[in-house]
Amino acid sequence: MEKEMARVNEPVGKRIASIFNTKRKPKYVYAPLSDFLSRSGKRLRPALCLLSCEAVGGGRKAAMDAAVAIELFHNFTLIHDDIEDASEMRRGVPCMHITYGLPLAINAGDGLFMMVWQEALKIGGKKSVEAQRRLLNAFTQVLEGQAIELGWYLENRWDVSEDEYMEMVGGKTGALLAASCEVGGLLGGGTGRQCRALYEFGMGIGVGFQIIDDALNLIGDEKRYMKEIGGDVREGKRTLIMMWALKALPKKKAARLAAILRKGKKSGVDVEDAIALLKESGAPEKAVAFSDKLVMRAKKKLDCIPKGRKRDALMALADYVVRRKR
Repeated sequence: MEKEMARVNEPVGKRIASIFNTKRKPKYVYAPLSDFLSRSGKRLRPALCLLSCEAVGGGRKAAMDAAVAIELFHNFTLIHDDIEDASEMRRGVPCMHITYGLPLAINAGDGLFMMVWQEALKIGGKKSVEAQRRLLNAFTQVLEGQAIELGWYLENRWDVSEDEYMEMVGGKTGALLAASCEVGGLLGGGTGRQCRALYEFGMGIGVGFQIIDDALNLIGDEKRYMKEIGGDVREGKRTLIMMWALKALPKKKAARLAAILRKGKKSGVDVEDAIALLKESGAPEKAVAFSDKLVMRAKKKLDCIPKGRKRDALMALADYVVRRKR
């Protein structure tokens, strides 16, 4: 599936490469961004945008500017999220703030956000303003979802409910995947019903994507995952897996896990112990199964999209979300 995404995203990659090159000045903005974007991730979001456009009968070119803007925005969030989470690795190498320092990384992220709108303002056609409005709404939801999670850290809250987690992740992760599909459908000439279905499809797989990411952070292979295993434990993230584990473990083990998660600075042994307890609880496997259900439900939303190769490709991307290793 990753090869198919690479094929779909080839023009997106070319456009991004043309924007960021090592000779563009000032180098202290564009060199870090060129380096970061040369190590492209899965590019799931632009692929969803382009395929959604085609699935409703549009030409891929109609959604190209939106797809590029979406991918640039996603990368902007990664740069700043890594800073906020004190992460160490991204795409198999040290995060930008570690390589270039915190001030340059913040500034480069700010610059990337401005470039998002340079691309978004190129969106043409009768639905251009509506597409831009929906992108802005999604970008705002991502910001708000991140703020909710950061607020939990600030308030040292550990009594987060499953509903609160789902609200947070629906903004932080789900909103952008939902908008990728919805805007692609809108620019492809889809009906209101089809665009709504694509939005709900994207939201379902977006939430499923994040839950799988939470699981991979504990049980994934670091070389394939390309981020540090146990990073969520070290950061004290509130995830469904953590919530389920604390309920499932015997009282003493749950207390031990809670004590580790609440620690401000965790040792390597702490992280290893927490991961062992999380695995023992069965919560990671439960999360994978739950994500699978979300994605299966999301795929049913595509019933109003014409049958064919493009809808099949969207279905395959949904399956990839729950089967991926990185």
